[in-house]
Amino acid sequence: MTKPNLSRRSFLKTTGLTAASAVALTMTGITLSASAWSMTLTTLDVATGKSLSALCRTLYPHQHLADMYYDACVEGLDQKAKADPALAQLLIQGIHTLNSYSKGTFLQASASDKLIATQKIEGTPFFNQVRSHIVVALYNNEKIWRSFGYQGPSYPYGGYLDRGFNDINWLPEK
Repeated sequence: MTKPNLSRRSFLKTTGLTAASAVALTMTGITLSASAWSMTLTTLDVATGKSLSALCRTLYPHQHLADMYYDACVEGLDQKAKADPALAQLLIQGIHTLNSYSKGTFLQASASDKLIATQKIEGTPFFNQVRSHIVVALYNNEKIWRSFGYQGPSYPYGGYLDRGFNDINWLPEK
């Protein structure tokens, strides 16, 4: 194995340029918006992925969450479907069923029509599979915990008796 030829001078030069570039981009106001997120799917097609994302938002509606968090959950489903062809077929067929219950396609349906179509598939293997995956994938995402007011797990800090047990301030005093 060869040792990389990286001197202290070249390291400082590279990190200095990187830091300067980051500062320059920050000062110009360029940011990565949530709408710039794009799902990366390997097994499912884009239309199925976007329909699954819309189903996820219908099942767990949070107006303050960007679509990228629901899309990330669908990416996890896509990875499971890659390893399990039966799951991939279940997801594709489930979206076809949702489309048949919608006026047009599920993706383009109104929020109330999406809810009605979702209620019609409630209890099916497709519904149960998506719901059980999404509830874990969505709420285990540390990036959204603060938006719900959750500070994260307390066990690394001694548990809730030592941290957070009696710090709520929104309950009225007796």
